[in-house]
Amino acid sequence: MARRIRATGAAQVHARYNITGGCDTDKNIIVAAIYHADTGYLEAREFRQHRADALRAAEWFRSQGVEFVIIESTANYHLLYYDTLRQEGINIAVINPLVVKSLLRIEGKSDKGDAMTLARLASSFDLKTSNMPDSQQRELRLLFKRVDAWKALRTQTTNRANGVLTAHGFTVFRLVAINSPAGRLILQAVIDRRSPAEMAALHRNKAKRAEIEKSAGVELPDYVRRYLREVLDDVHTLNQRIEAGEADLLGMIATCGLSEQVDLMCTVPGVTKMLALRIIAEMGANYHQRYFSAEAFTKGIGVVPGNEVSGGKLLKRRSSHGNKRVKFHLLSASKAFAIHGKGPLREWFDTYRSRTNYMKATSALARRMAEALWWVMVRNEAYRHWKGERPRDGAEVVQIGGHLVSTSTGEVLDQDKPVSVPDELFTC
Repeated sequence: MARRIRATGAAQVHARYNITGGCDTDKNIIVAAIYHADTGYLEAREFRQHRADALRAAEWFRSQGVEFVIIESTANYHLLYYDTLRQEGINIAVINPLVVKSLLRIEGKSDKGDAMTLARLASSFDLKTSNMPDSQQRELRLLFKRVDAWKALRTQTTNRANGVLTAHGFTVFRLVAINSPAGRLILQAVIDRRSPAEMAALHRNKAKRAEIEKSAGVELPDYVRRYLREVLDDVHTLNQRIEAGEADLLGMIATCGLSEQVDLMCTVPGVTKMLALRIIAEMGANYHQRYFSAEAFTKGIGVVPGNEVSGGKLLKRRSSHGNKRVKFHLLSASKAFAIHGKGPLREWFDTYRSRTNYMKATSALARRMAEALWWVMVRNEAYRHWKGERPRDGAEVVQIGGHLVSTSTGEVLDQDKPVSVPDELFTC
């Protein structure tokens, strides 16, 4: 029988909901609480981590007329109750424990106290709840996790093999990656006991062949060659799995009806189909509706630093949180675009890079790409490079493409001469 605990405490602020619930999650136990704002009545019960108890909790909430329930996220232990209560028609939302901690400064901690606190907060405050993934997102995330795990295993395998070879004086793979076409050919040549000159001839860059021949001039023991055979087989198998996994992911675009959205997202420079699909998997296909502005979307990804500034002074510098998976791949895409990209966005990057460091410039480029991804979905049109804001009424100049332009004549003003810039100036 579920344990019951009762308490009282009238609401001190105007209640948004009359009857609310709160759930504190654990590995084995879910503590649920109900709060009546008008009378201050509190009651808590304990449930176990299985579906039968989740249905009992849903029935209890329904019988009490609960209007809104908040459940605290703990690993994945909250998902069973979140899914079950939502299927049973209970209005439920997930909240990050950090949000609760930032609102309350309470000494001591207990599961029942936390559940009651969540129920009371839900009645009076408009809390910042988390965006929960739908079934489509969960499927895509699982496919991405599988591919990412294979890539991580491949990296571990090649790094371990490189360490073994380096310990025996064979330092070729500091010049060429093992998983590259030339690297795999050289690894096969090592297994076949071919000469250093033959190994060097396998690399297409003639300038590196002499250094490769010198680095390969070491006789390796037989047990190392047997180990390298296993490494080469493992890398080949993992490459096949990764290729098949990525093909399955790309096939999900048509299966999930995301073709038009992915094509629209790919009009943003530097965005590939795989990156667009990863953003959909992590942020949701309706991310332009979940986040009310482009700035909120970039903060959700984590490409905006979370610095604390007051009075024009930087009080605290800290890295942003955000979604680390989307952030990593978006930054990787921005770095690739900074090297191989073309067009107006690349020109903007070169201009910005000329006055700051590389990491800050690539982060700013990633932020621009994220903002563009939000805008193309909101406007439902292909990407167009933004050259500047339209001047406000009374503005004499506006900045377009890094140049000061007169709003009356359209003439590009000489930047070498001092120009009086009004407050209405917009910057790119």
